[in-house]
Amino acid sequence: MINNYRKSSFKSGILLMLFSAFILSGCTKEFEERNTDQTKLTSLSPSDVKGLFTSAQYATMNVGPGVDYQQAQNLYADLYAQYFAITQTAFATDRFSIVQQWLRYQWMSTYVSSMPAIATIIKETKTPETKALNAIARIWKVFVIHRSTDYYGPIPYSKIGIDDVSVPYDSQKDIYYDFFKELSEATADLKSSLAQPGYSAQDVIYNGNNAKWLKFGNTLRLRLALRISKVEPAKAKQEAEAAVADGVMTDIGDDGYLRTTSDRPHGLGRITAWNEFRMSTAMESVLKGYNDPRLSTYFQPAKKDNQYRGIRNGMTPAEQVLPENDYNNASNVAERFTPVAMSTEPMAVIRSGEAYLLRAEGAVNGWNMGGTAQELYTKGIEMSMRTNGITNATIINDYINSTNLPSAPGGYFNTPALSNIPVKFSTDPVQQREQIGTQKWLALFPDGHEAWAEVRRSGYPKRYNVVHSDNPEIPETKFIRRIPFLEYDKSRNGPAVTEAVKLLGGPDNGATPLWWDKN
Repeated sequence: MINNYRKSSFKSGILLMLFSAFILSGCTKEFEERNTDQTKLTSLSPSDVKGLFTSAQYATMNVGPGVDYQQAQNLYADLYAQYFAITQTAFATDRFSIVQQWLRYQWMSTYVSSMPAIATIIKETKTPETKALNAIARIWKVFVIHRSTDYYGPIPYSKIGIDDVSVPYDSQKDIYYDFFKELSEATADLKSSLAQPGYSAQDVIYNGNNAKWLKFGNTLRLRLALRISKVEPAKAKQEAEAAVADGVMTDIGDDGYLRTTSDRPHGLGRITAWNEFRMSTAMESVLKGYNDPRLSTYFQPAKKDNQYRGIRNGMTPAEQVLPENDYNNASNVAERFTPVAMSTEPMAVIRSGEAYLLRAEGAVNGWNMGGTAQELYTKGIEMSMRTNGITNATIINDYINSTNLPSAPGGYFNTPALSNIPVKFSTDPVQQREQIGTQKWLALFPDGHEAWAEVRRSGYPKRYNVVHSDNPEIPETKFIRRIPFLEYDKSRNGPAVTEAVKLLGGPDNGATPLWWDKN
């Protein structure tokens, strides 16, 4: 259901654009076009500042009345994480075809919607009395930017807001190193000012709970530390251990969820009635083979025969319309991710299950993560189960100790099992890494943004080759590593984009791995 209709993504409407578009005027021509201060106002009230934070949270997660979520995430990261596969014959992104026009929504959510608000907040909260607000905004800035750099690699970062017609891109290494600086400083500031007023009800994730934001910041730092663990293992160890020592998420009460409303519906829930994608065979193989209790909380049986069934990524239109691959013959998402619940089901941001599984991998690396790899792996599965409403201790324990293996989906392409590892924790470190990676992938659902990054970084879970590729640079036997730089910014910031290609270490295409991607 692609269209060009886009409304403002801010409930407070014009406020954000009038007050903050000029903050980043140098980043793209989009900002320059909005660079006239029509109100002559030079500062914001505390209420205005808090309203900007609401807008930034929603914009980052591509939540709004338009097609932002579909075009920014679902047609790319969600597919490349192999959570879903395409059934709509008009879409070819599942076959690694990059549609530049759609991806501009992801770019705009970062540089036109989220970052102007965050930059304004940071500028307006420089006093000792607003230290907590400033710290939380800096934490959210890292969250915003890490989602974009993990799409493209180098992006504009350190020079955002300079008064110039061209804004340079930063290398991904430099961006990540600044992430750790920002998170270290911001969490320290927040820790020293927990009693200060927060963003209150205008914080649509934690409702103004500063202590939970502290755990969020440390968990994000842990996530990013594991991300660089193959390219900078010493730095990764240092950052991960510091994050755990300072306090990461440990219970589902710490989980971060974005509040949804009728005006700000769940991004995935809004689009699932369009019947353009279904469960992938990768999810089918693992969830069905493990007899995973989360299966029914993630997906619903196919309408045709009431069976849980996935489809392969990368089918041609001719294959998509075959009866065996028809969307009625495959599983749509569970009801909580459909339009009937899109105004009430919150959107997951970061959760405790992921935090434990990150720590489990760190423990396999030999880092001090506050527990053994097996203890943390077990706890991560438990937290993911509880997060998804599965609380029966016997069911959870039986699953953790299960020797079931992923199943072979079969079907039109005679698809084999995805892997041969059980849930029960192995004594072999190589298998342990695959088990942790597979369970992290399951726990992250439906966050394809993070899952695609982790699949690239860790190599787990194993994946199926796409059936067909329309991209000559990425054959069926390979995997897409990044999103190429956008024509949208080339037309506005061309010289900087040309220079940015030199930071890639390879050509500007989807086959070139990111800096941290050494798998």
